[in-house]
Amino acid sequence: MIKKYKIFAVIASLILLFPSCNLDELPKDSISLEDAWQSVDDAKNFRTGIYAYFRSINGGLYSYTPDYQSDLFNATIGYGNRGGEMHRWDFNSSQYDIEDTWQYNYYTINNCNNIINNIDNIEEDDAILATIKGEAYLMRAICYHTLVVRFAKDYDPSTAASNLGLPLVYNNDPTEKPSRSTLEETYTQIKEDITEARKYLTTAGAPNAEYFTKDVIDAFEARVNLYMHQYAGAVTLAKNIISAYPLLQSENDLKNMWLNDQSSEIIFRTFMSISERTNDMTNFLGYSTSANAFQPDFVPSQWVLDLYENSDIRKGTYFKKDKIVSNNVETNDVYMLNKYPGNPALKKTEYEYYHMWKVFRAAEAYLIAAEASYLNGDETGAIKYLNDLRGKRGASQLSALSGNALFDAIKKEWIREFVGEGQRLNDLKRWGDGMKRHDPQNMSILMTGNEYTTLSVENNNPRFVWEIPANDLKANSNLKPNW
Repeated sequence: MIKKYKIFAVIASLILLFPSCNLDELPKDSISLEDAWQSVDDAKNFRTGIYAYFRSINGGLYSYTPDYQSDLFNATIGYGNRGGEMHRWDFNSSQYDIEDTWQYNYYTINNCNNIINNIDNIEEDDAILATIKGEAYLMRAICYHTLVVRFAKDYDPSTAASNLGLPLVYNNDPTEKPSRSTLEETYTQIKEDITEARKYLTTAGAPNAEYFTKDVIDAFEARVNLYMHQYAGAVTLAKNIISAYPLLQSENDLKNMWLNDQSSEIIFRTFMSISERTNDMTNFLGYSTSANAFQPDFVPSQWVLDLYENSDIRKGTYFKKDKIVSNNVETNDVYMLNKYPGNPALKKTEYEYYHMWKVFRAAEAYLIAAEASYLNGDETGAIKYLNDLRGKRGASQLSALSGNALFDAIKKEWIREFVGEGQRLNDLKRWGDGMKRHDPQNMSILMTGNEYTTLSVENNNPRFVWEIPANDLKANSNLKPNW
């Protein structure tokens, strides 16, 4: 069993790595790199730091913020404007969830840079040093991809060389004011980091891994290849994952995975303990002991629920119907998202909603293989991977599909599998689709009108690409804005 890593005073030493939003100041409590990199133990401490940061940029707002913006959920009348700007599409470059996504991914990138640039200074001969270096390259690549999907246009090989990408940071220089690379250069850097990760990271994969493995590299690069239109490569890597991580086939097993964060299909999860918790998911359930009822901020739309057949084990796992009270309006006929019921091992009180974030799971590989096969002209392969996933989940087999009907089936399967995991906005952007809310559940507990239940957004709306935070644009005049 993989040794649990702890967050301890090492985080204080990592403060020497500046946040991207303030490139003009060095923290007063920084320490010299000469003192920080003396032994294998120092490297292990910095490793603890990057995994702690990585845990903090998954789940919570990093999942639900893009979902609020999507067409999958509706705001309840008691939601208190939590996520309101994103849901109404009237957010600006100072929206705090956007700022956090940008800032804390760059924190993590800078911490990875610290390892990449300094770990070779340690003269001890220990295999763990290579592993840590490979993990840092892979984590940097994952963070860059998270950022480029949200803060740049979708990758198109014909325009990537002219579209804006990210500011690429390699050194922890607080005086540096990097300009934005092209989208092509950003993705080239991501691929180069993956290549470096493969050189150093040789840890064999296993379900429920809490450190990166070779299978995490495959899972991530399959995702990147799909976005880069490298479809054959995406299918090849996805097949590696499919063969190694069997999907769950019973509703009880699937419920156990989402409750206890453990199953044969979890490739990587972020470690969490009852004393080390980040980013709860109260917003989709939010039980109130005073009201003796649930008080969710957002509930899934009826059309989303209607996508699931009764035999589909995901329907009874992902959704929950119970008493809801919202602004004193009571209902018992509304389904809530139940992917985050709260891991019992992480609860200090009964109604808390913390989980080990399942950053990579095998189900994604089936959908990558299906979509990449279809876009590469292999409709037979696309139907096979789609039906393989559906069969494991208890859904009926699809046949006689081709062309747009087949692609539509693949798109709907992405919703069925990844609802509530922050995936939908990425998908709409990748496909060039607009966003239209429709067919909500019980209107008596919902915010209604053009800004809510009937909002329609064209695919060329600039807010499909988030703006670089205002503080960064002000601090660094070399950054070109998106809007």
